[in-house]
Amino acid sequence: MPPFTSAYRHHVPCATRADHSSVQAIILAAGGGTRLNGYMKGDHKCQLRFGEGTLLDHQLGILEAHGIHDVCVVTGYNHEQVIDNVAGRALIIHNEIWADSNSLYSLSLAKYWVDRPLVVMNCDVLMHPAILGQVLATANAFGSGFAYDASSGDDEEHMKVGLNNGLLHAMSKQLDTTTTVGENVGVLCFGKTAAQRLFHEAEQVLKTQGQGVWMAAAVEQLARKAALYGVDIAGLPWTEIDFPEDLALARQEIWPNICDMAFAMAN
Repeated sequence: MPPFTSAYRHHVPCATRADHSSVQAIILAAGGGTRLNGYMKGDHKCQLRFGEGTLLDHQLGILEAHGIHDVCVVTGYNHEQVIDNVAGRALIIHNEIWADSNSLYSLSLAKYWVDRPLVVMNCDVLMHPAILGQVLATANAFGSGFAYDASSGDDEEHMKVGLNNGLLHAMSKQLDTTTTVGENVGVLCFGKTAAQRLFHEAEQVLKTQGQGVWMAAAVEQLARKAALYGVDIAGLPWTEIDFPEDLALARQEIWPNICDMAFAMAN
């Protein structure tokens, strides 16, 4: 059996297996994945298979391996298929206007569900579970944390990150690459107070900029009022799957590297 299908916790280092049972998690899975048209054949992007599980299976497994069981998946495109995949493992909130909105609006729909520390993940990220472990450890120590990759961030499609003394001060695709430290991975953890502030900032951004903006717009606003510590996970395998070349990279390089590292950790 390939790693990370049914026994994730056996491949998470013991040092990172703290008790995170009080943490909630949101997986944003509303988008249509139009840039993968022709490859998905009508399926949702989070239904891509790696080993014996879908991308969503792996994300739910990674959360469970870190002790996080209170999970919400925000759906949109191909809503019924995602529900079938979740199969009672998470609360479902449906973004009925997914085609005319973006990740920030999807996040805002979970406002009244969240009442504890919060992890937010994008559904199209294939990653080694140690990435979440590092983010959780940073949040435990400092209140809130997020993952970025210092070896990436040069492409115009990358969500770039700017730090000041380790703290987030900018997150946008439009940032000048000469002033950024890397690419946002799409794995963030907010303390309880910061999570509530995030939803407040989301409400303000939606009012002023509309429903078509990325979640990063509210995160950037939050960073002006709360400390968000960046965690450089360069060297750990991960990729966001947006384009056919991302999918090829995920299958040919990232997934095999995740499996190899998991086997090494387990032995």
